[in-house]
Amino acid sequence: MNNLKKDLPPWRDCDKNWEADFNKYLEENRTLAYLILKNAKIYKDATVLTQKNIHDEWENISWKDFGERIVAVAKSLIDMGIQPGDMCSVFSRNCSEWAVSDMGILATRGVSVPIYATNSREEAEYIINNAEVKVLFAGDQEQYDKALEIIKDNKFLKYIVAMQDNIKISGERSVYLSKLIEKGKGLSNDKDFEDRINNVSPDDIVTIIYTSGTTGNPKGAVHTNRSFINGIYTAWRYPEAGPHFLSMSILPLSHIFERLWSYGCMSAGVRIGYCPNPTEFVEYMGVLKPHFMTSVPRIWDKVYGAIHEGMKNAGGLKYKLFEWAKGVGLEAYRNNSYGIKYKIADKIIFSKIRAKLGTENCNVYHIGGSAFAPDVNDFFQAIGINIFMGFGLTEFFPVCVGFRDNAKSGYCGCLLPMTQARISEEGEVQLKGINCMTEYYRNPEATKAVFTDDGWFKTQDVGELYHRDVNGDRLTYIRITDRIKELIITSGGKNISPQQIESLLGNEIYISQFIAIGEGRKFISGIVVPNFVLLEDYCRKNGIEYTSPEQIITNPEIYRFYEKLIENKTKSLGQVEKIKKFILLPRELSQEAGELTPTLKLKRRLIDQKYKELIDKLYEE
Repeated sequence: MNNLKKDLPPWRDCDKNWEADFNKYLEENRTLAYLILKNAKIYKDATVLTQKNIHDEWENISWKDFGERIVAVAKSLIDMGIQPGDMCSVFSRNCSEWAVSDMGILATRGVSVPIYATNSREEAEYIINNAEVKVLFAGDQEQYDKALEIIKDNKFLKYIVAMQDNIKISGERSVYLSKLIEKGKGLSNDKDFEDRINNVSPDDIVTIIYTSGTTGNPKGAVHTNRSFINGIYTAWRYPEAGPHFLSMSILPLSHIFERLWSYGCMSAGVRIGYCPNPTEFVEYMGVLKPHFMTSVPRIWDKVYGAIHEGMKNAGGLKYKLFEWAKGVGLEAYRNNSYGIKYKIADKIIFSKIRAKLGTENCNVYHIGGSAFAPDVNDFFQAIGINIFMGFGLTEFFPVCVGFRDNAKSGYCGCLLPMTQARISEEGEVQLKGINCMTEYYRNPEATKAVFTDDGWFKTQDVGELYHRDVNGDRLTYIRITDRIKELIITSGGKNISPQQIESLLGNEIYISQFIAIGEGRKFISGIVVPNFVLLEDYCRKNGIEYTSPEQIITNPEIYRFYEKLIENKTKSLGQVEKIKKFILLPRELSQEAGELTPTLKLKRRLIDQKYKELIDKLYEE
C-alpha cells in the first residue's frame, strides 16, 4: 500500500516566513500552466491522467503526452487570435480533455471561465455574454448542441471546440480538439508561446469562476495567478506523494474545490483518475482505488447507511462482530489509542469493508460544501477511512483543511497559512487572505456588498472559531453552523438551522433527500424523497401492493413508516426543531429540474416556489 504514514508538521505560529516562502514559490512557478509543463519534463513517461475513453476502454495519458497536448492547444489558440486576457470556456464533465483545454487556455495567458456540464443553454449563455467568451470547449454532444445554438447570433463567441471525436459538428466555426492539437504541433509560433508563458504577472486574471446561482444570476469570482497558486501552495501537503498515488476526480472540475485539488495533486506528480458522473462512484472507486479524493457529505452519508443496512441484513454473528468492531474502532479513534483489539477488529471487519468500497489505499479524502454529521465522520475514521472536512468558497478557497495531525470532529480543519478569520457580532465568519477573489466580474455592487469597510470578506456563513495547541503550534479551527440566508425564522421568531436537521436525516438509508421547510411558518415541516430501491423492497416484504412510486407515497402505512423514522432520527432536536408534518415526493430533486446546483446544494428558493401548493396544505388548520 502506498499510503503516506504521516502528514507534514502543522502550519500555525511557526517560525517560517510563509509569505516570503510563497513569493519564492510563485516566482519559481510563475503560473499554473508553467508549473504543470515543468512537471511534464520531470515525470515524462509516468502516467498523469486515467479515464474511460469514448469506447468505454480505460486509457492512460503520460506526463509527456499531456504536456505536448497543452502546448499544442495553446499554440492553436494563439493562432486563432486569442490574446492575453481573452476569455475561453470549458463546458464539460470531468475528463482528461478538460485539463488539457484548461491548461492550454492558461498557457496563452488567456482567462479560463469554466461552465458546469449540467448548465442549461440559458445559464451557459449568460456566462458567455457576461464574460465575453471567445472560444468554448464542449465536452459532449449535449454541450456542443447548446453551444451551437448560442453561437448563431452571439457577438462574443467565435469558435466551438468539440472535445470528443464522436461529436457531430457543423459549421466552419467548429473544430475537433484532436484536430486543434494536431494543428498546434505543426505550428511555428514557438516564440509567441514562450513569450506568453514566460511573461506572466502575479496579478494577471487566470480564471473567473461563476457561483452556482442558488439565489439568482451567477456572479463571476475573479482570481489571479497569485490567489490561484496560493491555493495550491497552502492546501497541498504531500509533496513526496508522486506518480504512484492517485486522486479520483468526482466533483465538477468547474467548481474551484475539485479543480484546485486536482492541480495540487499534479503539482506533486500525483495522477488523476476521472469519474465523470457521481452516480458511478461505487464502480469507479472499485477500479481506481484512490489514495486521495474530494467529495461532498451526501455521498458518504449514503455509504454509511448502506454499510449499516448491509450488516443488519447479514444478522447473526456477522452483525454482532460488526457492532463489537465498531465500538472498538470508535474508542480507539476518540482516545487516539490503537491496541491489539483494534488490530483484530481491523483484520476481521474493517479491512474487508475498505476493500469492498475500494478505499484500501485511502490516505485522505476531503469533503466540503455542507455539514458532515459527527457520528458519520467518527465512524469512517474508526474503520480506517480518513475523511476530513475542509472549508472554502468560490470567492475564497481554500480557507481551512483537515488532516490527521490537526483534525477535530465537527470542525472544518485548521486555518491555512496567510489566512485570517474572525467572527462578526452577528456570528458571521469573515476572512482575509491572498487566496481571496479580487472582485465579482463587472458587478461592483455585488463586490461592495461582500466586503466590509476594513476589507474582510463576508462569507454569509454562521460559525465559530476554536483554538488549540498541537505540538507547540497554535492552531485555529472553524466550525460552520449554518448559512445566514438559509436560517429558517418561524412565525414565532425562532431561528432554526435547516442544515442540522437535514444532516441528521441525511444518513437514514430509507431517505434519499430531505429538505427542512418553515420560513415564516408556525412550525418546521419537511420534504422527503424516499430511497425507492429500499422502499420497494420494504413494500414487497410487508405485502404492500403498488404499481408506481406515486402509489407508494400515498399509502397511509408508508406515511406512518416515515413518520416513525423521522421521529426516531430527530430525538436529539429541541421541540421547536421537530418535524411536525412532511411531504413525500415520487422522484429525486435534480440538477436537470433546476432544484440542485452542480455540487448538489439545494436551491431552496426555487424548491419553496415549486412545491408551494403542497407546502401550504401542511399548514392548513
